[in-house]
Amino acid sequence: MYRSGNNTMHLSSGSNGQTISMDAPLPLQNVGFTGNSTLAIQCSGTYELTFFGNFSFSADTVLMFYVTANGTRLDETIVLKSAIANDDTSFERSVIVRLCANTSLTARVDNAPASEGGADGILEIPPHGFHLSAVRIGP
Repeated sequence: MYRSGNNTMHLSSGSNGQTISMDAPLPLQNVGFTGNSTLAIQCSGTYELTFFGNFSFSADTVLMFYVTANGTRLDETIVLKSAIANDDTSFERSVIVRLCANTSLTARVDNAPASEGGADGILEIPPHGFHLSAVRIGP
């Protein structure tokens, strides 16, 4: 799934996990798109999760992007990204995970606390600037 239009989010330093809004499905097999920024795993198995983002932030900060499964962070998906004020930044991450049927996946972002380099600001994600996919690669 991906975001078809601009996505603007206000993040305070130390913010705790905001969902990245995505409104359009990619081609799907063994995975459903619920329309609320969530992929729904329909068949248990081994999956390759791939997510990437292009973004800018209005201040120097450290952001943590990750995927949750039924609301629980998948630590193997964590991407820490330092952002320089108003510079375009990107990342990509692919991991192999075992998922059960009826697992809901969402992409989220946290902003580091001020003591760790975080700063209040605006996260800007351009159209098509954030994608999350899940491909079943085995039982």
